[in-house]
Amino acid sequence: MASTIQVDKIQDTGGNTILSSNSTGTFTSNLPAPTSGIAASAIDSGTIATARLGSGTASSSTFLRGDQTYAAAGGGKILQVVTGYLDGIVTTTSTTYADTGLDADITLAATSSKVLIQATLVSAYNNATNNQGMFRIMRDDTTNLTPYPDSGEQGHIGVIYCPGEKINSTINFMFEDSPSSTSSLNYSIYFACQTSGSMRINQNGQRSYIHLIEIGA
Repeated sequence: MASTIQVDKIQDTGGNTILSSNSTGTFTSNLPAPTSGIAASAIDSGTIATARLGSGTASSSTFLRGDQTYAAAGGGKILQVVTGYLDGIVTTTSTTYADTGLDADITLAATSSKVLIQATLVSAYNNATNNQGMFRIMRDDTTNLTPYPDSGEQGHIGVIYCPGEKINSTINFMFEDSPSSTSSLNYSIYFACQTSGSMRINQNGQRSYIHLIEIGA
């Protein structure tokens, strides 16, 4: 014959409550360690609330550390990569910097993000003696991002040097920018001749490119 025992608490011989119930199916155990809880192997259904797993705020942008604390992932995350290409031949004979047409746009996820700009240009310099072709990285066509901006012929991030005859070269350079913005940003490559000669980007179906890499803080 089936029988039922109904109690709201169980006490030991000293009057200490070791199990108690709130009458809704939830009970509290006051047993001392190592028998103070339920073995994890006994939980075979349902979902444990994230608050029971550790302290801090559980979300899609945090993880549970070994010390049972929710925390955001560390810095240096690559959040997105944008690539721009330049096809076709572009030339200049000017000593004033001009846009090569190689550019790309990016909108950052946070103002704390950085932009790593990496560019490769297939270039040539011709009909000059001891002169050089020079390159700059520009943000929104107004901000010169070269290491030594506006310092005469040193205001560039890359050069192709011509000792007096035509020379072909592939130019690679990289620069990190901290724009502190979540608006759309344009990064472009400018070029100029030092004093004389002719500078060319691309030839014979070649392609130059620029990568914009957002790095989270």
